Amino acid sequence: MKKGYYVHFNARISSGVDKKISMQMEELSKRYDIEEVNIAPRKRNIVSRVLGLWPTASVARSYEEALDKIKDPDFVYVRRTTCDRKYLDFFRKIKEKYPRCKVVVEIFTYPYDRDDFAKWDAWPFWIKEKMYRMKLQRYVDRFVTYSDDDEIFGIKTIIAMNGFDVDSVRQVSGSYSEDRLNLVGVAVLQRHHGYERIIEGMKEYYSRDDRGIDVFLTVVGDGPEKKYYEKLTDNYGLRDHITFLPPKYGEELEEVYETADIALVSFGMYKLGIYEKLSALKSRECLAKGLLMASGCRIDVIDDDYPYAFFAPNDETPVDIGEMVGFFEKVKQMGNKEEISGRIRRFAYENVSMEKAMMPVVEYLENKE
Repeated sequence: MKKGYYVHFNARISSGVDKKISMQMEELSKRYDIEEVNIAPRKRNIVSRVLGLWPTASVARSYEEALDKIKDPDFVYVRRTTCDRKYLDFFRKIKEKYPRCKVVVEIFTYPYDRDDFAKWDAWPFWIKEKMYRMKLQRYVDRFVTYSDDDEIFGIKTIIAMNGFDVDSVRQVSGSYSEDRLNLVGVAVLQRHHGYERIIEGMKEYYSRDDRGIDVFLTVVGDGPEKKYYEKLTDNYGLRDHITFLPPKYGEELEEVYETADIALVSFGMYKLGIYEKLSALKSRECLAKGLLMASGCRIDVIDDDYPYAFFAPNDETPVDIGEMVGFFEKVKQMGNKEEISGRIRRFAYENVSMEKAMMPVVEYLENKE
């Protein structure tokens, strides 16, 4: 059995990423002896932090401990982080010691510059990234991407998709609301979620005399955009229709999902320069749970014939809530919630299983080239 290592950079601190890593490792473990290696950041004082901004300096991480754990690998599968000198050296040392080892790096969002380096204080890290990432082609064999790019930074790609362990979540139950529409957004609230477009759409919807049923939004989670969303809600006088909840887990989160008529994915992908398709883990979770979903960007596995998703334009305009209400009313004519959620979950089994998602990676690892 081939020996592999799944390497990440303290990524399990995010609950969503934690789930994904566990699912990917479980799938790889069906074929390989796979071991997890976490390269954690080291504690730094203010002086080392300031010095670390210099272009040739690197983020202090536990690289040496990680290299000590990696022994006789057939492959390493790495969840990318920002490139700097020591990050590059990590791959160099693996290749020098184990030249036959396949080094595969997953780029979970591409392009990523607008996302990773959008804030003004991120420019030193952007400079490091630009300095070193083109040198990765010396040591990295393949990038895994969810985009359609055949090559990134001079490195060939494995075009894959986000997968999901459908059996890890339960199907929603109950019934759809009759005289209201309940929207639910669960996220670590960042700019690409774009929920301001929903809030602005609700403002326009409630300014109309010919609106239909009442629409309510529940936002679950914390993050850098939360205060902005709360301020918009207050400015528009929508506190009676929009509720903000802290992060929920386990049964508490399940209870929130049970109230959802439509689950929200992302409405701000245009901010990251992503226009074509989205392979977000949230879309997979929605499918696995049997939820109707709404997104501001097309989903990679969903074509125009799929009747259980609402898509808004991928731009900054307010989401047309009236159109979303019309979509919801049309869906309710197709069956009850149990029937429809069952159809959506079957679609998930057929299209976004983790086995199917990881197959392009497995095919590369098994290739003798």
